Order: sequence, then structure tokens, then C-alpha cells
Amino acid sequence: MKRIAAMLLLALGMLAANVLPSAADSMQSSSMMTTMPKCAAGDPVVGMNMMTKMYMTHDQMKAKMAGMTQSQMQAAMTKNHVKMMCQSQAKAMGGKMMTKPM
Repeated sequence: MKRIAAMLLLALGMLAANVLPSAADSMQSSSMMTTMPKCAAGDPVVGMNMMTKMYMTHDQMKAKMAGMTQSQMQAAMTKNHVKMMCQSQAKAMGGKMMTKPM
């Protein structure tokens, strides 16, 4: 049950980061917007739950966060310690890709 909740919240963070890029200029106080990494070509941005060390791709995040508001997404990311990072960094930290959507 905890894993399902963690994956859902990780998905929320990824969707928020990718759906709202145009809002970054007007929302500099938002930690989600200011922590989006710039990754090398072929090294996608992923959202990793820092407690479970599981990360999700953009498509997985979009599927999980459909219908959520921006504030719900931000709250979920904060509560579950989701950090946006390059996939190579997530792997270097021992992160594992979530293979099955929860």
C-alpha cells in the first residue's frame, strides 16, 4: 500500500514538472519549478522518490497524475520527498525504474 502511494505521488511530481514549464518564470518560489535539472541529450528527466529509491518516467507520471491540480501535485511531491533529476543521476544513487504502474 505504501509503495502504491509513493508511486502515485512520484507520478504527480513528474506530471507537474512537465505540464507546467511555462509557469516557471512566474513561480520562482515554487521549489518544484526551480529544481528542474537540465540533462544531456538521451538522459531524460525522471522523478525519484528519495525514500524508496524508485523513479518514474514522464509518461508514467502523466498517467498517474491525470486530473490533479497543481497544488495537489506540489503537496504530493513535498510529502513524499520526490526529487526531479536526470536518469543517470537516479541510477548512480541506486534508483530503480518502476516497471509496472501502480
